[in-house]
Amino acid sequence: MIDSEFDWLQKGFKIKFLITNGHSPGSISVIVDDEIAIVGDEMMGVYRNSVFTPFADDKTGMIRSWGKLLKTGCEFFLPGHGKAVNWELLLKEYLKYARKRNIVT
Repeated sequence: MIDSEFDWLQKGFKIKFLITNGHSPGSISVIVDDEIAIVGDEMMGVYRNSVFTPFADDKTGMIRSWGKLLKTGCEFFLPGHGKAVNWELLLKEYLKYARKRNIVT
């Protein structure tokens, strides 16, 4: 179980585990070399111009996690379903849903 962020350096890769609750309790994302984030079901790459996951347990938590992911410096986010999501699309979606839910950005 991961209860905080930590970095793991192995075989030349910088790997960071980041708590990204929202889709489900205990969700994590894996940040590789501060470039790519493996995010699982925290977002979807299925719908054109949308990353929203309609089946999230905590939609507000999911949107807050998007904010955390945007701060990682990653350019691409690899969801569990669909295509890779780029930083610009995630930012657009984060701002849209953060406004709707009054999340301070």
